[in-house]
Amino acid sequence: MPDLWWHQFFPRAAEIEKEMVPAVGQVEQAFSAAGLEILALEPVSERFADSMAEGAARLRLRAISTFEYLTEQETAQGFAALDAAVAAETSPRPVEGVSDLLVLG
Repeated sequence: MPDLWWHQFFPRAAEIEKEMVPAVGQVEQAFSAAGLEILALEPVSERFADSMAEGAARLRLRAISTFEYLTEQETAQGFAALDAAVAAETSPRPVEGVSDLLVLG
């Protein structure tokens, strides 16, 4: 599981998500009962937001369940660091990253 762009502001988020998301082997085992097998595991480039400010606005909605497992202090510190990064962004640029795509067939 790759680290996402916002993990730098909420460091424990990656650890939390590693426990929440099943490993590739677990997914393979679950779907093999239905006759599916892994065909590919590919990195996929992804645009998360058009700017850091847009990404921060989306995160403030706390629509990612990971926020339920962060303490209020971790959340406050993360948003403070994110706000500083937004303030420092003099020329908005896309927030991009790489996610894993698991193909079964």
